[in-house]
Amino acid sequence: MSIGGPLFMLKWNGVICPCLEKSEDRGAREALALLSGLSVSWLKTGRDKGIGGMVSGWFSAATKGEQVSADIVKARLQWIDKEDGPELQIKPTAQTSLQENGEISLKKQSSGYIKTVPLKQLDKVELQDGNLVVLQTEAENGRMKDLVSLQVDDGKGTVIKEAFTQMVEWDGRRRSAIPEEDRELDERQGIKARAQKAAHFAKREIELQQHRRERDKRKARYAESGGLKYTALAMANRAAAEDEG
Repeated sequence: MSIGGPLFMLKWNGVICPCLEKSEDRGAREALALLSGLSVSWLKTGRDKGIGGMVSGWFSAATKGEQVSADIVKARLQWIDKEDGPELQIKPTAQTSLQENGEISLKKQSSGYIKTVPLKQLDKVELQDGNLVVLQTEAENGRMKDLVSLQVDDGKGTVIKEAFTQMVEWDGRRRSAIPEEDRELDERQGIKARAQKAAHFAKREIELQQHRRERDKRKARYAESGGLKYTALAMANRAAAEDEG
């Protein structure tokens, strides 16, 4: 959570100066505290697993009732301030298992990567089956599309769903309060920053490749000069031996 970012300000404004905190911001701050570090089971669907993902269960799709494969990955939630706004991170955790000898070992999960969801992409939060919290975004056709499905502890589904709703509504108010020209500037700056970062890594990769080529050329020259040197010495030694004979 970067200093000065929206999440940082939300967290600390109410602590430093509660008298100036709005009631709706207080609800969002409490929601942020509840959702930070929260342990969940991430239902990692086919598009999240990537190639080679192991299928461990079958669940009904939220919208069409069709069967889709999903891994259940134990994870924790984390919130960070990014250049283009607050972001939810779903970070898989290591599971522990008790071995026959009584020792505890870490069980590596087929997590693949950290799931990131920009808060501005969230438009609706649904609760299914009592403890399955589904984060949704509005698609171009106007229908809701599932982004992430998180299974929480029994009895906490309603509370967690309301906490996510508080965060979505808070971010909507925050972005609406920003003048349109400032929002456009922020978006351009975010795009510019990402482009600069990509250009930096591309330049770095080109430099590394150039260094490798120069190093290979030096090795080739050394090998060639060394080879000629030893060949000349061998010929001189052979000629000297023939003269002595």
